[in-house]
Amino acid sequence: MKRLFLLMLLLFPMIANCQSWLTREDTYWFVGTGVDVRNAIFGGTVNPVAYDGTWSLGYRNAGFSIIAYYETFHEIEYESFGVNPGFVVRPGKKFVPAADISLSFIRRPWKVYPSLAFNARAEYHFDRFFIYARAENRWRTDYDFYQFSVYGGFCVKFGFD
Repeated sequence: MKRLFLLMLLLFPMIANCQSWLTREDTYWFVGTGVDVRNAIFGGTVNPVAYDGTWSLGYRNAGFSIIAYYETFHEIEYESFGVNPGFVVRPGKKFVPAADISLSFIRRPWKVYPSLAFNARAEYHFDRFFIYARAENRWRTDYDFYQFSVYGGFCVKFGFD
């Protein structure tokens, strides 16, 4: 309990002053779409070249990010959806690295499975949109193995003051 109190005491000045860090570029909503690059170009380990796409809605506030997403891959009758709370390394810059954890579900025709993934993102920002590359390491609980995927896409920012 003392450690938690000490941690809160040390973090309080940062939390209290966080409003001064925020700028128009640091706080916004975004919507986006992306595609699994390997499946789009080469095909997967169990499928030919096919569309595996994502749709997302997210919110950024300085170093914090949260994304709700939906992924569909008709070729193998796969869908996933979830939320990704994350950390943004360089908010407000042109090149922004970010990382998040995907707390999600995989839906197959026969069952719905909980799933977990770790994502690393590299984003390049323009005024009202950004493009990204995302590396994902997902625990595929429908088949009980880890799957590495690379996605690319773009997002549109909105909700500026």
